[in-house]
Amino acid sequence: MNNSLDKMSLSIEQFQALTQEDSVFIIDTRPASLFADGYIPNALNITPATVKYAIAMGILNKDTPIVFVLEDGLVEETMAYFTKAEFTQIKGYLEDGFANWLAHEKKFDLIIEVEVDELAMDIPFDEYLMILDTREENVFDKQHIKNSVSLPLYEMSDPGSMSELDEHFNIYILTDNGDSNTLTASLLKKQGIHNIRIVKGGWKELLEIKDKFSFETTKPKPEAEDPLLN
Repeated sequence: MNNSLDKMSLSIEQFQALTQEDSVFIIDTRPASLFADGYIPNALNITPATVKYAIAMGILNKDTPIVFVLEDGLVEETMAYFTKAEFTQIKGYLEDGFANWLAHEKKFDLIIEVEVDELAMDIPFDEYLMILDTREENVFDKQHIKNSVSLPLYEMSDPGSMSELDEHFNIYILTDNGDSNTLTASLLKKQGIHNIRIVKGGWKELLEIKDKFSFETTKPKPEAEDPLLN
């Protein structure tokens, strides 16, 4: 590992001191499966593959102050990617990553994952179940699970869009193909919404057993009449 990268390595104490600042984002770039099993509270799961979503949503800018939690063996490669992508406020990365956090017995969070057939079995028996469909609105309108709620991923940067998501709902997150599951879940948790589960494989996986679900479409909104024509 090169010397400049060594200088960006942060001890637990340095890492925690930086994350006390509200403007600093904790970005965990580990694969979704590892992230879901345990992560530092308030971290967002953003990988080189999903950073485009975070930028498009306005969650992350090139000048956002960032500290990283990185996957073992990919420290140099991941740091090089974000540096080359012109993120200008990289404060460093946690030395030895999430394992170091656990070794110091720090609090951690996790995300519950469910298979699509589990969702199908839960729907009839849970009156507080809410399916949160994060696909684009025009796609949702064409077909969605009956009574599901549309909240496109790109709208989640606005806390007001989540005003109806409170803790008495059992929220199941349904994305397009599962790629953005943990990004979505970690964003909701960062904003204080914790009673959530992610549906593995998303809509793409769900269609493999579509006979177990009831679907509906969104009726087009009637066009407003022009009062000048009446």
